[in-house]
Amino acid sequence: MEPVPLRGIRLKELRVVLRLYPVYRRFRRDRDLARRSKEREWDHGMQSNGKRAVDTFISLGPTFVKLGQILSARADILPKEYLVEFQRLQDDVPPAPFRVVKPIIERNVGILAEVFDEFDEEAISGASLGQVYLARHKGKKVAVKVNRPNIREVLTLDLAVITRLLKFGSKRLDKFLYLSISNVVEEFKKRVYDEIDYRKEASNIERIRKNISGREKVAIPHVVDDMSTSEVLTMEFLDGTKITDVDSLKKKGIDLPGIAFRVDLMFVRMLLRDDIFHADPHPGNISVLDDGTLVLYDFGMVGSLDANTRYSLMLLYLGLMDTDPDVIMDALYKLNALSPAANRGVIRKGIEYSLMSLKGVTPEEMEIRELLDVANEVIFEFPFRLPRSLVLYMRMSSLLEGVCLTLDSNFRFVKVLRTLLQDEGLLNELYSRQLSEFVKKAVVSVEKGLDVLPLLKRTLEEGDSNSSRMDQRSYAGEIFLGLALIGGVYLYVHQPVPGILAIAVDLIASAVYFVRKRSIRS
Repeated sequence: MEPVPLRGIRLKELRVVLRLYPVYRRFRRDRDLARRSKEREWDHGMQSNGKRAVDTFISLGPTFVKLGQILSARADILPKEYLVEFQRLQDDVPPAPFRVVKPIIERNVGILAEVFDEFDEEAISGASLGQVYLARHKGKKVAVKVNRPNIREVLTLDLAVITRLLKFGSKRLDKFLYLSISNVVEEFKKRVYDEIDYRKEASNIERIRKNISGREKVAIPHVVDDMSTSEVLTMEFLDGTKITDVDSLKKKGIDLPGIAFRVDLMFVRMLLRDDIFHADPHPGNISVLDDGTLVLYDFGMVGSLDANTRYSLMLLYLGLMDTDPDVIMDALYKLNALSPAANRGVIRKGIEYSLMSLKGVTPEEMEIRELLDVANEVIFEFPFRLPRSLVLYMRMSSLLEGVCLTLDSNFRFVKVLRTLLQDEGLLNELYSRQLSEFVKKAVVSVEKGLDVLPLLKRTLEEGDSNSSRMDQRSYAGEIFLGLALIGGVYLYVHQPVPGILAIAVDLIASAVYFVRKRSIRS
């Protein structure tokens, strides 16, 4: 982050504090009330406070609008009434006046009247960091995306202020709220400058196009390279129907449940298969052409998952699909989304109740009350936490859920999971990883066993060299036999999937072959 004069920070800090402090007081009161009331009705007073908070964020400028967008997916921070209001920040931000934007465009691509056939000065959309205009270039309709005025300087100053205020509040916020907000701010600081560099967005567009080409029925606008820079991005204009414009889609004969399934499948495929995923699927960034083709816009906010996180997510999805609370808990621990201080028994019971509700079964009121009594006696608070690596994933998931439920009130994510895990081979990948981990743990266990058997090790090391080599080969063969039999039987019993069964049979057959060979030699 670029250095900012201290005087400038303090002046902006004062302005931010004066506007945000009343919002903070109302938020703390509402949040405490929401936490105490486990089963409560919708609170219109809280929603009104949420609206005032959103209006304040908008008045503080683009940095706070963008930060509010990230918060709009954080149910662990904001009460549900606030979340509804913060979701207004997704694609409904007033654009800056054209007179202050025009110089930015012209210093990047040239005088408008000379390089464009036509240029509409009325922005078709306003986002937190940029805005989009329609134009015509060489006879073709294009969309011109441009940075907001002085956006880099604004971001630098605002982030310095936010960092100072967060440090000031570290001893005044409860621990888990402070950690959650810190995660949001740190992730935001890492990524926000990438979003105002349109050369990076152009690269994101090409990477995602390459990944999903031929796999999805989707159109992605092509970039006009010679009319694009770090501050201006010119793309072909693809005019579709906004994905949440349900009435218009119905009139065009679009299959709404089918579109909901396809759009969710497309984004989760990106997440679990590709090296990059689109992390901002709010309604303004997705449209539908008349033939049902999906259109994606705005590739500034993207994310990626490392192999371990992707594996843990697949494990979590498998647990959800199989409604297995133990697998779900194991996955949450692997994701570092569950605090080690959490009481496993209480969490397991809570997950069981959640799974029951997914099946339409309501647990008895007495059971829930008893669970809450036990939980209140346990020394932990907010056992679920969101690792920084999953911040964008959670935002993506939250936005997707809203889009899909708007299209199909009966939408169920489990159907998408089943398609991905079973029909597209991800289940085999998951089981192969599980087998690999199982074998590694078995080998470690054998090595540890040798450590506690020094006499056996001494015998192997100090015996006759020829005999020693034969014994060691024999011992290695026995280890292989044990691993092959255990691994084969485990897979055969627990993972009865054709591809996995073949691996299991191979392992067992190898073990049998080894036994027969040993018996013949004997």
